[in-house]
Amino acid sequence: MTINHLEIEDYHDIANALMDGPSVPANVSFHMRWSGVQKRVHLHDEQKKFDAHLIVDTATIGWSARRKDFRFVSNPANTSTTVFAAIGSERNGVFFS
Repeated sequence: MTINHLEIEDYHDIANALMDGPSVPANVSFHMRWSGVQKRVHLHDEQKKFDAHLIVDTATIGWSARRKDFRFVSNPANTSTTVFAAIGSERNGVFFS
């Protein structure tokens, strides 16, 4: 999946973002790759009202962020090391039934 120049608001830090404080226009780009299905997992817990169908695999990501006076670029995605990666769907809480 690739996302190029997605416009966002840069709030500088989480506290400012949670308070919807001052922000500046910015954009981000991502290149993510999921591959190599290792196993499929079904997790189900009636008591905790949780159900998930997951694929455990490998993933890499490279990303960048830019605003008027600053730019950050990660190392290329092919330099990433997967520690854990899973993608799937889940239902929990009021959506469990």
